[in-house]
Amino acid sequence: MRLHTLTVQAFGPYAAAQEIDFARLTSSGLFLLEGPTGAGKTTILDAITYALYGGLSGAETAEDRLRSHFAPPDAQPSVTLDFSVRGTRYRIVRTPEHRRPKRRGDGFTVEKAQVHLERMEAGGWRSVSHNKAEAADEINEAVGLNRAQFTQVMLLPQGEFARFLRCGDDERRGLLSRLFGTQLYDRVTAELDRRRAAAVKARQDQADAIDQAVSAAAEAAGLGAEARADLVALTAPERALALTETAAKLAAELSDAEARLTAAGAAAAEAAAADERAQRLAALMGRLTRALDRLRDHEATRAGHEQRAARLTAARRAEPVRPLLEALGEAEAGADAVREVAAGLADDPGPRAEDAARHAGQATDRARESDNAAAALDHLVATEAKLPERETALNAMAEAAERSSTRVAALEAERSDLPGRIAQLKGEWLQARETAGEEAAAAERLDRVNAQLTAAYQAAELGPLVDAARTAMDAAADAHHERVDAHQALIDARLTGMAAELALRLADSQACPVCGSTHHPSRAPVQEHMVSEDDVAEAAALRDEAEAERARCADEHHRLAAQLAAHEAAAGGRDEDDLAAEAGALGAVITQAQEAAQEADRLETELEAAQGKLETSAEDLREAERLAAADTQQLMAGRAELASTRADLAAAAQGCARVAERQRLLRETAAADRAAADALAALADARTVLAKAHERAIGEAIALGFAGLEDARAAVLDRTGQAGLETQVTSWVTALASLTAAVHAEDLSGHDPAGADAAHQAAVSATAALDQATAAERSARSATDAAATRVRRFGERSGDVLVAQTAYEDLVAATEAEIRLAGLAKGTDGHRRITLTTYVLRHWFAQVVAAANLRLAAMSSGRYELKRTDEGENRRERSGLTLAVTDRHTGEERSPASLSGGESFYTSLALALGLADVVKAEAGGVELDTLFIDEGFGSLDAETLDQVMAVIDDLRDRGRVVGIVSHVADLKERVPERLEVRRLPDGSSTTRVVA
Repeated sequence: MRLHTLTVQAFGPYAAAQEIDFARLTSSGLFLLEGPTGAGKTTILDAITYALYGGLSGAETAEDRLRSHFAPPDAQPSVTLDFSVRGTRYRIVRTPEHRRPKRRGDGFTVEKAQVHLERMEAGGWRSVSHNKAEAADEINEAVGLNRAQFTQVMLLPQGEFARFLRCGDDERRGLLSRLFGTQLYDRVTAELDRRRAAAVKARQDQADAIDQAVSAAAEAAGLGAEARADLVALTAPERALALTETAAKLAAELSDAEARLTAAGAAAAEAAAADERAQRLAALMGRLTRALDRLRDHEATRAGHEQRAARLTAARRAEPVRPLLEALGEAEAGADAVREVAAGLADDPGPRAEDAARHAGQATDRARESDNAAAALDHLVATEAKLPERETALNAMAEAAERSSTRVAALEAERSDLPGRIAQLKGEWLQARETAGEEAAAAERLDRVNAQLTAAYQAAELGPLVDAARTAMDAAADAHHERVDAHQALIDARLTGMAAELALRLADSQACPVCGSTHHPSRAPVQEHMVSEDDVAEAAALRDEAEAERARCADEHHRLAAQLAAHEAAAGGRDEDDLAAEAGALGAVITQAQEAAQEADRLETELEAAQGKLETSAEDLREAERLAAADTQQLMAGRAELASTRADLAAAAQGCARVAERQRLLRETAAADRAAADALAALADARTVLAKAHERAIGEAIALGFAGLEDARAAVLDRTGQAGLETQVTSWVTALASLTAAVHAEDLSGHDPAGADAAHQAAVSATAALDQATAAERSARSATDAAATRVRRFGERSGDVLVAQTAYEDLVAATEAEIRLAGLAKGTDGHRRITLTTYVLRHWFAQVVAAANLRLAAMSSGRYELKRTDEGENRRERSGLTLAVTDRHTGEERSPASLSGGESFYTSLALALGLADVVKAEAGGVELDTLFIDEGFGSLDAETLDQVMAVIDDLRDRGRVVGIVSHVADLKERVPERLEVRRLPDGSSTTRVVA
């Protein structure tokens, strides 16, 4: 790879644009990048690395060095690199993410990082990609190195290769892993270690499962905690024997429990029979005793029975007089009720029926007089009822007069306010028209932004398509390479087997087409699988097909990339969010303008109405004053008429609140007199009926033999009472017969009631004996069930132990290989105890040391030689990546840390150049035409500097351009072509090419 030009702007310390022409610097193959410390020499290397890979050159370089702090706030940082690889020229432009001032308003917004890769085709630049991932793939493929490899091969950054010389094995292993891509071996090691961990965990889990199964079996056997722990601690054979002995012990315990259960069952059955006999006898004696007690209790109630029988006989004799007594009671009740009503309505008329009739006539005459007086007040009550209506009308007149006066005042106020209102409406109307006028410009701008937004959306949609096309193009390229390799392999095989093919055609006495001899003493042996010409032709056809597919995929990728570039250009370099935000803002402006137009129309209408109102307001005021005077006059007349009517009504009311109330009192008095007359007439009738009923009841009672009416009334019972007495008498006689029969029952004959207590005591004793025997049987059965359960559960759990033990043994056998391989790959097992990745890196590291020694011999005049050793400072560091320095003057091996500053520099430089050669070879023989060395040459004396420069001249002699980054003054005399970096007064830096 050869650099042509580099342009940086607002990048690092370079505020203004700096263009570096490498064609002028590299004409002699050696140039110097010099300047004072901190001026920005390393930033040039950072810019080259950032342009290619989007990252900086040094591991410790901060990202805040990207945008220049010296540039104006609106300056856009960028890096442009023009370079060529294998005759193809590229140009890449990168803009880092940075903050810029907002286009509208105050504050800043973040501008995203951008990239644009172009390739020179047919004398012009053609866009390759704007996508960061796609550009990175294109750069990696073209250059053949990733960023880590590039900085070790082309840019030897300050301090990096000296650190590689002195660093420990772990740090060296990390760097070599990145450079030589040993991630596969790391992943293999990690996967094996993951499987080992999983296997160990699975073994432990299965061992835990065995312990749990053993503990469960011990618990099932009823063993204590200490015995369970002892059983778990046994070995597998010891555990099996212990489990067998425990099973035999549990079986013996079950047999003993079953024998005890049989004996307890027999005793319980015998106790149950004795209890049944005792309980039966106790029940008979108890029944006899209770029957005798009930019979004695019943005989004690005989006196009450005989009284009830006599009462029933008297009630049956008084039955004929009962209806007459009921009629007499009803007449008395009716007379009492009428008397109570009459007493509440009129004065006591006396005890006779004739007195009540006379008072009834007088009450009727008074009622007639009150009705006539009330009828005479009907017309005044009607007038009085209309008073609220007349008052409402009068209030309405008052309100109308008030409204007329208010309207007059409002019209006067409105006429005085109209000029100011008209001026205000006119100002608001002019402002609304001005806002509405912004709609056209905003709509035109919105159309342009929407077009850009559509292009941005189309570019976003094309991004994945371009990526997919890029992937397809890469796959087609890989397939084409495979077909090319296959075709070349067949050609090589055919050439290798050509002698055997010629040998097949040789015949005795015929001349050889190669040497002409007719003797063929040692023919080439015939190969088993010989490549024919047809095989080669078929492979060539497949190669051509793959090449055509690769070209098609490349054309498709280029077409999509061109469309993407066109859409991005149409979008003006702006993203969807920014454009969408502006479109939204413009839409809001348009909406506001449209709303303002509607508001202007409304305000114009109101303005015209206000102006018309001002013209008609004088006439409206005169009419309102006329109407207010008429309403006031009508109100005064209504008030006078209402006062006269109220005076007439007060005279007719005669002290009542209202005429209607006086009329109501008259009618209530008439109604009371009529009710009194009715009650007195009813009282006279009731007294006549009562006298006749009393006479009939006395006559019938005497005829039945009773001394008087009261004796008959005492003997009378209604039918419900008679039926109740009859039921009680009959029930007593029936109960007596039933109790007598119970005492003389057949099963109770021959039993003496005196023996009841003894029979009860015998039953209690028998029950206690039965409970004791039943409890003993339950205890024996519970013990037997528990023993049987222990035998069953122990058998099940013992089976679980066997299953878990078998599974553990199978798991150990299945995981043995994984654990062994993981230990070997991780370096924790085996004879050498080194990791798989380190084992692979030793091969490459040996080549790096060999390449470094070629240059170190020249730089140190043959004194020093690097040596890879397996011995570290301690046992943990025996990784095979340790460096030692052999001093040929003394014949001893030294640590790199013991070298002086100058010795460390050229030894580090030799190691870095050797590492660059090996990385270049491993990356496919990448040719890098430019090399930068950023290190302190000031630590070298004059003689050593000559030797180092001779090695650098050797690099230049093979066509490579070498750039030395240093501020050493002696190098200015040795290297005439240089790039000077200088500070400016404002703190920024500038560059100048001296050639």
